[in-house]
Order: sequence, then C-alpha cells, then structure tokens
Amino acid sequence: MRERIIFLMFLLCSLLMVGSSKVPDKYSEIDRLLSQLHDYNLLNGVVLFADGDDVVYKRAFGKANFEWDIPNCFETRFQIASITKTFTAYLTILLAEEGLLSLDDTITKYFPDYPAETGNRITIEHLLEQSSGIPDYLNDPAFLQTNALLEHEPSEVLEYFAYSELEFEPGTDWNYGNSGFFLLGLIIEEVTGMSYEEAIEKYIAEPLQLSDTGYADSSSIIERLATGYTRNPIGYERSPFIHSSVGFSAGMMYSTATDLFKWSRALFGGDLSESENVRRMVSQQIEDYGYGIFLGEQRIGDRTEYVISTFGNMPGYSSHLSYFADSDYTLIIMDNTQQCTNSIYFTIRDVLFEQIPKVVQEPGSTILATIIEEEGIEEAVEYFWELKEIRAGECDFSIQEFIQLSDFYLERNKTETAIQILELGAAVHPGSSIIRDQLRSLTD
Repeated sequence: MRERIIFLMFLLCSLLMVGSSKVPDKYSEIDRLLSQLHDYNLLNGVVLFADGDDVVYKRAFGKANFEWDIPNCFETRFQIASITKTFTAYLTILLAEEGLLSLDDTITKYFPDYPAETGNRITIEHLLEQSSGIPDYLNDPAFLQTNALLEHEPSEVLEYFAYSELEFEPGTDWNYGNSGFFLLGLIIEEVTGMSYEEAIEKYIAEPLQLSDTGYADSSSIIERLATGYTRNPIGYERSPFIHSSVGFSAGMMYSTATDLFKWSRALFGGDLSESENVRRMVSQQIEDYGYGIFLGEQRIGDRTEYVISTFGNMPGYSSHLSYFADSDYTLIIMDNTQQCTNSIYFTIRDVLFEQIPKVVQEPGSTILATIIEEEGIEEAVEYFWELKEIRAGECDFSIQEFIQLSDFYLERNKTETAIQILELGAAVHPGSSIIRDQLRSLTD
C-alpha cells in the first residue's frame, strides 16, 4: 500500500514540476499556489490583490473558527497586530495638523511624571520613527507569559520601560519596538479627551467608512472576529491570550482585507496622501522606515520596485499589507493561524512580476509527525528515507523543521522521540551545530 502511495506522489510531483517551467496566467497561478499553501496548512485566512483601484483577486481559505467549523470569508475580521501602528501614526500627525500637538513636543509635556532625564530628550517624532531608544517592553518573555494575560492600567505598563536605560541617544539610531507607539496612544487620549478606541472611530474609521475596523477591546464582543490559533506538526491549537491593555495602540486593532485595502488607497493614492505630513509618514525618515511603516526598493528579477509595507504578528494572527508604488499594486494577507506571511508574500510577488516562484514545500515536520502518531518513530524514520528519494525539493526537511518537531515532542514529555528526531536531523544535516548542540543537551 505504501509503495502505491509513494508512486502516486512521485507522479503528482513530476506533473507539477513539468508545469513550472514558465509562469502561466498570473491569477490562476497565484490561486494554485495559495491553494497548495492552504493544503499544507501554511495559509488560513484571506488574500486580496488589487491593480490600482480594482480588486482583481480575493479569496478566503480555511476556518475562522475550527471548533464550530465556521469558514473564513471576506467579512471575517482579523486582529492586525502591528499594522495598528499605521493608524496610530496617522492619527498622531492628523492631530498635529489640527494644532493639538507638535511632533517636536517632548513626552514629558504630556507625562510630567515620566523620568525627565530621558523624557526631556524624546520627542513625538522620535516615537513615530522608532528612534527614541526606549526598550521594547514586549521583548521580555517573562512579561508575555504572565503579565500579558492580565488587564493593566497604562501607568502599570509604563513602569516596564519608563525607568529603563535608553538603548541609544534619541534620534541617532533605530530599533523597532512597541513602547513608543504605546506612548503615542496615551498622548492621543490626552489631547483628544477620548479613549484611543473612540479617537480611532471618530478621526479614521467614520470618515473613511471603515465599518469593519476598530479596537479589539478584550472586554467587548466583536462580531465576525476570527479565533486565533497556532499551527503545530499535528494540527492547530488555541493561541495564548493577550489582553488588549497590553498591546493597546501598538498592536490591538482588528480589520478586514477590504477595509485594509480602503486604508491603503487612502494613504497611498487618495485624499490623505495629499497631506505633507502623510507624505512624511510614507517617506524614509531613518533606516527603511517612515512613521509606523516600512519602505524601500526591492529588486525583483531585472527590475526595481519601490514597496511600502506594514506587517503584524501576535499569538494567533499574522497580517501583511504591501503597496508596490511603481506598479500601483496592493497585496494584503490576513491569517488567523499565525503563519509566516513572508513566504506567502514572496510567492505571490514573484508571480505578479513574472518570475518563477519558489516551489511550495510541504512541511517535513507535519509529514513525519503524521507517521509518528499513527505508526511510531521507527516507521517515520524508515519512511523518511523513502520519501526523500522521490520528493526531493517538494518537502521542507530544513534544520528548522527537525528542531520544531523535536521541540513539539519535548513539550509533551516524549524525550526519546525527540532524540530520535534530532538524530535523524543530524544525519540529514551533518554540519548543523544547532541540531548537534540540542542533541547533546538531551543525551549528556
């Protein structure tokens, strides 16, 4: 039976390889590749692509909720994590245009109790362009494992970074983080007299008719919000909870692909783009960063494209918005299983610009875990060597896949299985010090 399955897989792979000698029709090829990613559990969400004002490809994949078997659809709302920063940045510069604040203001103007030694040197513009030098409070694993689950007053979150030593002198360097955008949210509340949620609704969502965009308050019931999951080698599991008071204005908004497209057009090609401050927002300020957004040239084949991008990653959710300024293309990816959207982005980008895309590979950790669960580790090892011969290049048996699979069984107290997985990984990647060191830590 196994030999027959192997033969059929070999035949399928051969047909796929024959068909990849040139890039076919863009949208049918994109759909084929995205379907393959979904089949391999590497995509579960919504993808939208637009040429100018016209949406030319839009499709939903997988489930918004696995427990209730509710499918994702175009109306599904996803938490967008750090894409929130683009809304916070725009609202800040809008308030500056209305005279409610100045980008040259220091943060001690709004927080008199903030340590003056650092607060007097940090301006609002430093916060916007990630050049404040304030450490990122969300980089602390202990904080994420415990305190992130709890509701916090803003002053409690400030305690995690306000008294920390700066990583560099404000304005002299760049380091991406969340602390600065947390402070911006508090400044927005201070100058408007509204909650951050109310300010987003009044100044952005209502004027731009973003009816499916808002603040993901943990105490609120949000209709059509996708549940967040994390993929593991044998399926999905519910992702850890993060209270909205922790992410706040740095990463706790939700939206749909349709609304993000409206937002993108407003910023990059609509009325908002005529504002001098918006032009500053989407222009390089320091490194490849504007205000809450990444930008710069990308080499694609024999051409160079100027790309403006923003991404979000948090437990259970990942999202990606890219605008190709020279071609007037918009690409949006939203997922509720915390996938790496970079691989999806590059796959689509290559097809759009008539490059042959990288082959979509089935995760090796999933293949091996399926056999381990059904037949045991010895059968999985034997099967691996058969599979490696006939599906070379079609399966991802990278170092990371072996590490991920080993960690999965270690977390389930199956140390012997984890050791055998690492031994297999060491045989496949004999030069890997990562696998060798982890194997030594389990066997010494």
